[in-house]
Amino acid sequence: MSFRQFPATDSLGESHVILEFKAEQDSGERGDKEPRYELDDGRRLLRSGREFVTAGGELRLTI
Repeated sequence: MSFRQFPATDSLGESHVILEFKAEQDSGERGDKEPRYELDDGRRLLRSGREFVTAGGELRLTI
């Protein structure tokens, strides 16, 4: 598994860090090949283009 991090901004202009996790191509891992996105506090994010939102919708971020 590899990861990268990148900055995002919420609707109030506050900065956040998004972590993107990807399964390695040749690692033989089973499961989802799509990247997984999380905030640095562990909350999962759903991605739609350049926008990310928490599952409950309380936080919306833009990259």
